[in-house]
Amino acid sequence: HGFYCALRANQRGGQSTRRAQERDTTAMAEGKLLLRSFVEVPRDSHFPIQNLPFGVFRRRGQPEGPPRPATAIGDFALDLAAVSAAGLFDGPLLSASPCFHQETLNMFLGLGRPAWKEARATLQKILSADEPVLRDNEALRKNCLVPMSDVEMLLPITVGDYTDFFCSVHHARNCGFIFRGPQTPVNPNWFHLPVGYHGRASSVIISGTDIIRPRY
Repeated sequence: HGFYCALRANQRGGQSTRRAQERDTTAMAEGKLLLRSFVEVPRDSHFPIQNLPFGVFRRRGQPEGPPRPATAIGDFALDLAAVSAAGLFDGPLLSASPCFHQETLNMFLGLGRPAWKEARATLQKILSADEPVLRDNEALRKNCLVPMSDVEMLLPITVGDYTDFFCSVHHARNCGFIFRGPQTPVNPNWFHLPVGYHGRASSVIISGTDIIRPRY
């Protein structure tokens, strides 16, 4: 009976811990929603300070210029090589890493989730409205923030190989309609058997790339 009481107490403690963790997570989420950047971000932008993507760009009009890792904030690309060179990635995982001085994101991705979280936290900090390190340094700001109209986006990673999982029912239905007609656009086994197949790495390209299609 004593063991049972201890077990129940531990269960109650676990529930309390989970509730505390949920409250902390909610508070963190609400805090991030309240984050504001000193960079003016249009209301309809996909890239406010809460959503910082990673990519690779080259300055438009400089075809021989080196590709550079970046994130997007509003209508600007933030040059991560310039941010790194300024010593702003000062966390334990990224301060000595050359990952943002590469021409792709492969090295950065290889560092794993802790490094990704550290990078995002650093970027949200230096882009926030209350942080002066970039906001009040005009020369550094101009070196790091590049208008989107002045950049050409590139393939962000070197793709060695990939597997295409045929997992979207809408895609499966559209393809089946083309090959089999409207009677059985999706075969019954599709809903029970995962479908995957090897894809050509060269078919992974940046959005907007012109596609040369064969003529019949």
